[in-house]
Amino acid sequence: MALLASALAATVTIVAALLPPLHIPGVPDSRNPPLYPAPPGYLLPWPGGEIHSVTQGEDTPFTHNGFAAYAFDFDLVFDSVVAARSGKVTMVKADSSRGGCDPAYTSDANYVVIDHGDGTSALYLHLAYDSVLVHAGDVVQRGQPIATSGETGVTCSADDRHPGPHLHFQVERTEAGQYYTQSLPIAFDDISAHDGVPQEGASYASQNYPPGSLHAVWLVRHRVPRAFHPMATPLNPSLMEAPPPPALAASGTATAAATSTPTPIPTALSSATPTPTPTATATITPTATATATITATPTATAAPSPSPSPTVAASPTPAPATSTPAPAPSPTTAPAATPVATPSPAA
Repeated sequence: MALLASALAATVTIVAALLPPLHIPGVPDSRNPPLYPAPPGYLLPWPGGEIHSVTQGEDTPFTHNGFAAYAFDFDLVFDSVVAARSGKVTMVKADSSRGGCDPAYTSDANYVVIDHGDGTSALYLHLAYDSVLVHAGDVVQRGQPIATSGETGVTCSADDRHPGPHLHFQVERTEAGQYYTQSLPIAFDDISAHDGVPQEGASYASQNYPPGSLHAVWLVRHRVPRAFHPMATPLNPSLMEAPPPPALAASGTATAAATSTPTPIPTALSSATPTPTPTATATITPTATATATITATPTATAAPSPSPSPTVAASPTPAPATSTPAPAPSPTTAPAATPVATPSPAA
């Protein structure tokens, strides 16, 4: 009996090892993570096993500043682009065939935006004409092909004179109806050095294999978020990767777009500052003049002409209300007030 039980247990163990784990639809597990909202972690945005290099790192004075401060350019020359993280496709553009190293091409880049469901989205930029494989509303898995890299939009070659095909990738804040917003610092789980941050000029082998592939290996998981502190200023402010959102495009430069949040603060202060200054000046000036006139007039008038002056000077309380007409007749009617007129202008 014991032998039969042991044999049965061994059989169950072997069958369990050979069969895939039971997956209940709608319930996520380690083999079937949710696609949206997507679990954390990014893998390089090209097929697993391929090696590509970084042609422009993050926070540079060329074009990775302002909204693109935490973007990366990879040397994908009309190569397959795969999703770096699962999510929902929200915006797509694939009808442009224009590109070059000139600000005139700023709005001509093809792109795909994938929302991760946690307030961040991934932007895949400069895609080839008519090469996008997904549509708005699609839910995609990490490692799934989404497009082919290209040279649409502002794409500069090594001599900065001709189009240079590459993939511009950035994770950004999710904003409804906007495909290009403020980029955020991230790291890749399949890069072991430099805390997972791609370095300009370095080459990396992607571990972003299709879902369920036996080759998929994560070297590092769930990295600690990096601080947001971009420093670079653009050498050519007009050479932006893409136009900023309309609400923040008043200046038309990447730097102004990056600092759009604090901009209203100094504007409000500067408009309020001149307002109290002229008001205070206007208030002080007439007050001082009226006081000096009233003080000198009743003192001089009471001495030489007791008859008319007491009538005017006997009511010093309402004098400020008639302070303007009072000094005018005083020096004119009484000749004895001539010495009084001298101190009056002096005051």
